[in-house]
Amino acid sequence: MTDHQTSLPPYSTYAAYYDRSGQIRFAVMMDLYLQELLAVHAPPGRRLLDLGCGTGSLALLMAERGWQALGLDRSSAMLREARRKAARAPHLPVRFIEGDLRDFRIDTRVDLITCCYDTLNYLLDEHELEGCFSAVARVLRPRGLFCFDLATDYFLRVYWNDVSVQHFDNVTLIMESHYDERNGLSTLLLTGIERDAHGAEQRFREVHVERAYPDARVRELLEAQGLRVEGVYDCFTMQPPREQSLRLMYVARAGEATPA
Repeated sequence: MTDHQTSLPPYSTYAAYYDRSGQIRFAVMMDLYLQELLAVHAPPGRRLLDLGCGTGSLALLMAERGWQALGLDRSSAMLREARRKAARAPHLPVRFIEGDLRDFRIDTRVDLITCCYDTLNYLLDEHELEGCFSAVARVLRPRGLFCFDLATDYFLRVYWNDVSVQHFDNVTLIMESHYDERNGLSTLLLTGIERDAHGAEQRFREVHVERAYPDARVRELLEAQGLRVEGVYDCFTMQPPREQSLRLMYVARAGEATPA
């Protein structure tokens, strides 16, 4: 870890600490939850694309279940961690590529696209979200599924509007979140501090900004790309959204004929 006076792009340094900080638990939970969802919303095959794959945990877990998995992320640092983990399991049908989820193409069509853990909340402009949905529609096979979560406005405005401190090993992570009522953006200032055996400190700082989207508008954007919404759930349950839901899980299906 190096000491930076200015903020770094999201996940550029945090990537090396992401799994150790406990974030890997979300992938484990999502892997189990997806099995419930897919039992109700059956995909047409076993090819998976995980958008915003991060350190690759979900893609690897799905590969262990027999999926041919591809992970895509724009952070080279996160992809280094994902490839390092994949190298320890060379028998698994998984690979990782760098790409921008706002406008991506891959060399094959897939049966299931996942995008989890606030990834789409990082798209701060509606046109970026629309671009992602358009790219999803291009690469889904007919009847393919798109499963993604979105943090709600309630989560960003109320639940995440605070300061938290986490300690593990010789590392301290300080997360300061602020919700701006004027523009509906939530800004997280992440400060990392690592101490060596002599007590010397090295620091990094990253700024993460997220935006919530109204459910009705998300549905409109999906439908405009030919992605029919089959279900919206209070995430990690099979129940409908509540007023105080922290995260919504969307399940949308491509039509019989998808864009070329």
